[in-house]
Amino acid sequence: MFALSAYLDRVGLADCPRSASGLAQLQAAQMRAIPFEAIDPLLGITPDLSFDSIAAKLVHGGRGGYCYELNLLLEAALLALGFAPRRALARVRMGKPSGGPRTHLALEISIDGIVWLVDAGFGGPASLVPLRRDADAPQHAPNGTYVLRDDAATGDRVVWLDGDEPFALYSLDGAAVTDGDIAAANHVSATWAGAPFPNHLMVGGFDGAIRIGLFDTALTEHTHAETRRRTLRDAEDLRAVLCDRLRLQLPPDRIDAIWRRIAPA
Repeated sequence: MFALSAYLDRVGLADCPRSASGLAQLQAAQMRAIPFEAIDPLLGITPDLSFDSIAAKLVHGGRGGYCYELNLLLEAALLALGFAPRRALARVRMGKPSGGPRTHLALEISIDGIVWLVDAGFGGPASLVPLRRDADAPQHAPNGTYVLRDDAATGDRVVWLDGDEPFALYSLDGAAVTDGDIAAANHVSATWAGAPFPNHLMVGGFDGAIRIGLFDTALTEHTHAETRRRTLRDAEDLRAVLCDRLRLQLPPDRIDAIWRRIAPA
C-alpha cells in the first residue's frame, strides 16, 4: 500500500487538493524535494521499478532517481490522492531536430476537460509545473516559459523551452504505455551503450531557488538572473554538491565510486 503521509512529508506538503492548482503544487514540491539522479546506472545497477524498491529508495532512503522511478512514484501519489494519471513515453530531443528511442516516462491527467502534461522526472530544464498538452500558446512556469508544438514530420507533440533560441526537450506520440514498455525502456536506459546514463553522471535538482545540474564534472547553477558554470575539483566537491546542496544520502564509498567514473584522466 502507498504510504501517502510519508510521501507528503518527503516532499514537504501537508495535503494536496484534487484540482489543477493542487496538481501544480504537487509536481513542484516533488521536483524541489527529490532530485533527478541517474547514479545507479552509472555504477552498473539497473534500477528496480517495483514500488517497494522505489519507495525505499526515494521516500525513505534519501535518494533521487531517474524518470521511471520519479514519475512512477508521482503516479502512485496521484492515484492515492484521487487523480487519474495516464502514462506517456517520450523521445528525448535535448536540442536535436528529432528524438531517440521512447525512453522518457511522463504522465498525463485530464481535469475538467483539460489534459495536463505532468512530469517530475526529466533530467533537463523541464517545467516545475504541469503544462497544458493541447495548448499552442507559450505557457509561463516559475522556472521558464514553455511551448508545445506539433511536429509535421512525425506527428509528435514536442515540448520546447521557449526563448530567444527555443530548445526542444522531448516529443510525445500519444501511444498507450504498458508495464512491459516501461520495463523494456528501463533496461535499455540503464544498460545500453548508446544511452547516456551508463556512461555519464546526470543529476538535476534544486538548492532553494537555484537549479543545479551536473553532467559528469560540469556543474551548472541557474537562477532567473544568471547561469553560472564551473568544473568540479575533486570528490569532496562532488560530495558537497550531491549531499549538502541536493540533500542526497550517499555514503563516502559511493561518492568515491562516482568520482572514479567521472574524474578526468
